[in-house]
Amino acid sequence: MGYAFRVFAAIYGHRVVERGNEALRCFYGRRQPKGSNVFHIPALYRLEQGLRKSDFAKHKYAAREFFLFHGIDAATGRPDWLAEIFLWLSSAYEDGISARDDIERIPYSETVFSRSGVSPFKPHAALLMAWMENALRCGEREALVKAPSPMDGVEHFVVCSHDVDFYFTDRVSALVRMVKNLGIALSGYRSWSYFADNIRKMTQLPAGKRVGDYLPALVEAGSLHKFQSTVFAVARHGHRRDPDYRIEEISSQLRCAASDGFSIGLHGSYCSVVEDLSLAEEASRLRESTGRRIISGRQHWLRFSQHGDLFAEVAKAGLLADSSLGFPDMVGFRNGASFAFPPYDFEREAGHSFLEIPLVLMDGSLQAASQQLEIPPAKLADEVLCESRRVGWGGAAILWHNPIEPLSVPTEVNEVFWKLVEKKDAFQEKWVSVEQFLAASIDRYQQAGLLQEIRLNGE
Repeated sequence: MGYAFRVFAAIYGHRVVERGNEALRCFYGRRQPKGSNVFHIPALYRLEQGLRKSDFAKHKYAAREFFLFHGIDAATGRPDWLAEIFLWLSSAYEDGISARDDIERIPYSETVFSRSGVSPFKPHAALLMAWMENALRCGEREALVKAPSPMDGVEHFVVCSHDVDFYFTDRVSALVRMVKNLGIALSGYRSWSYFADNIRKMTQLPAGKRVGDYLPALVEAGSLHKFQSTVFAVARHGHRRDPDYRIEEISSQLRCAASDGFSIGLHGSYCSVVEDLSLAEEASRLRESTGRRIISGRQHWLRFSQHGDLFAEVAKAGLLADSSLGFPDMVGFRNGASFAFPPYDFEREAGHSFLEIPLVLMDGSLQAASQQLEIPPAKLADEVLCESRRVGWGGAAILWHNPIEPLSVPTEVNEVFWKLVEKKDAFQEKWVSVEQFLAASIDRYQQAGLLQEIRLNGE
């Protein structure tokens, strides 16, 4: 429970000390302790298997519905905040799920969201923290306290990112990609606009148009709209589902983007975690090709089978951040977190030495969720970000592969990206790269006793 407590402290800006005369003492136990200046957290945690099959106790607090696995302590009327937070952040609700899709990922249909009717659009761990913070302040009135931002003038951080799954290298590969897109338009997206846009792009190739060479335009747009991003690139082609480019073919474009303030991250190849355990090798290859320090990663296709295997590879590669925990075909908060957190290491019984930046919005999953739920994509995107802004200062990731051209998703989904960009100033929201986010927030985690090994300015 110490891990969950430290993550809570990091998000709310509390300094954690072992002893201190002026410190508020937090006591985790079954019986309420005696004495003043002691905050009691009832210990209700029990180790059980098959969490995804269990019924939740629903509880209303501050006009919000909470799904509590351990229920409410009868003596105090409080939940075991730390146990509930731990279940979310440790991915315990995905333990015991043996089913995998054809890409070896945990299917959304098997998750607690689908099976137990828990909304993926609510940051359940963040809401629990907001409840605990109100109780910590001796709040008698029911309220959810918003976590304070670590940067003056910024109320909310969005970690913006782009995965390079296709990039222009020659006209033949570009034509092949757009032919594939025509099939996706008819059988997958069922989008006439996507079909028509790709036909139009195909006709531009003979005239010399470099369809898919989007980074220069994206960097220019970032400068105009005052946002920066991390661009994740695949360094090794080892499977037919990996991008067709070789990293050497796009390294100059990546370096140019990095020189203008964007950052470069590793898009772990299709087999990098499940079969080949090659993430460290790929990070080294990307660094050699671009001449840049590589500190962040995200799995291609969000592909990993076991959380522990993913986290072990990220740690072995020496990355300081990962952003693979998201839904391939849904939007929202997979770990109940609208904030970044170090994943839990069950072998060490402590947090890992890197941050997980949860992926809450992706262009392809937004398209899929919109079709499935029959809700406009702009409305879904607004709901997810509004929930994050409501109780926290952000630190979750969004991903649009190529918001400049309709090569990954239909134009109407790309337009959502730019609408969100236009709204950010109204919310005092800052869109940043992974490196910028770490620089702004790392002190919060370290004063809570987490991520002590991270040095942003060193190798």
